[in-house]
Amino acid sequence: MTRTGCGYRIYLNSMKNTSILYTNAKLIGADRRIENGWLLSVGGLINGYGEGLPPDPISTGAERKIDCQRQSLMPGFIDLHTHGAVGVDLVGATREQIQEVSRFFASRGVSAFLATTWAASPGEILATLESVRAVMGSEDGAEILGVHLEGPFINPIKAGAQSPREIRAARPEEVLPYLDSGIVRMVTLAPEIEENRWLFAECEKRGVTVAVGHSDATYEQMQAAAGLGLSHVTHCYNAMRGFNHREPGVLGAALDLRGLSCEIILDKVHAHPAAVRLLLAAKSRDKVVLVTDSISGTGMPPGVFHLEGKKVTYTDEDARLADGTLAGSVLTMDRALRNLVEVSGEPLEQVWMCASRNAAGVIGLDASMGQLKVGTRADLVLLNPDLEVTLTTIRGRIVFEHAQ
Repeated sequence: MTRTGCGYRIYLNSMKNTSILYTNAKLIGADRRIENGWLLSVGGLINGYGEGLPPDPISTGAERKIDCQRQSLMPGFIDLHTHGAVGVDLVGATREQIQEVSRFFASRGVSAFLATTWAASPGEILATLESVRAVMGSEDGAEILGVHLEGPFINPIKAGAQSPREIRAARPEEVLPYLDSGIVRMVTLAPEIEENRWLFAECEKRGVTVAVGHSDATYEQMQAAAGLGLSHVTHCYNAMRGFNHREPGVLGAALDLRGLSCEIILDKVHAHPAAVRLLLAAKSRDKVVLVTDSISGTGMPPGVFHLEGKKVTYTDEDARLADGTLAGSVLTMDRALRNLVEVSGEPLEQVWMCASRNAAGVIGLDASMGQLKVGTRADLVLLNPDLEVTLTTIRGRIVFEHAQ
């Protein structure tokens, strides 16, 4: 069964796994440079790959063959930070609305994502966890890896577009039920707030990543948090204490502390291209993670909607509150990758990991996804020379394909 429109096909989840042989492809994300090669997926996993033509037994045994026409085949994109798209806020979304977002993301090359909350009431957060869990495992498109709690345990001084009335310290009686759900993969908090610090040990015990965001921490407080288990920076540059040569702040620590990976919203609005290049110069390529921070206006015509009672105006480029404050983005992962190649001046072969493997590593899944390696998930995206998505497969299942 498919849904068709505007020159592409979306495959619903009735499409079963099959063995697929990709030929005539430029492989990006393998252990070596392969300009013209093949890749075989079997049972949802990468079974093998190589240069030139595949061996005859592989070629004759594949159930489906796809001629990639010298396009780039790379790991599917992984978005650790998205609040929604196509008119849907993931906070409070129904199961069908979550499926709509999943299908849209697949059309933009996303194979997996974290459904991200904002500073909302305990009841809204719990309801979102329940809705997300109900969809996990039966997604039509991009797979939900879990939930990213971006707040409410942040600093109201750096609230950004989040509602100050819902920002609060982390109390065990509230937080433990969230963690007990088993689907929280990452928590963004402000480490300078003393009542939040117990959460580091609890998250470490459960394998949950702790990130800093919406924070006014000093450099020294960031150092202390890193010692407690802080490992990631939410939307670097935005909603955080900036750099000063006498007090480097959150930003200075993000750039200086080698163990910290850094998200970047690369829409060329949230951070100037020069700031992006500074981040790339300060961090290794394995520590830079593309995210969208997308909101419900993503993938929609320009217009106006309301976010937690606030009026948000969105265009093709950005989304802002009435006072001009950025309210998330309308970015998609494919555009973020194109922007990265443009801004950095580096070829796809040198920055591909920022859209896939690095994100998997942040949440401890890089051994099973985010790279072209035998035995890892066959989550793949095919990109034409303009880095536009022409095919997306997840666990060896085609979920998006441009109509020929």
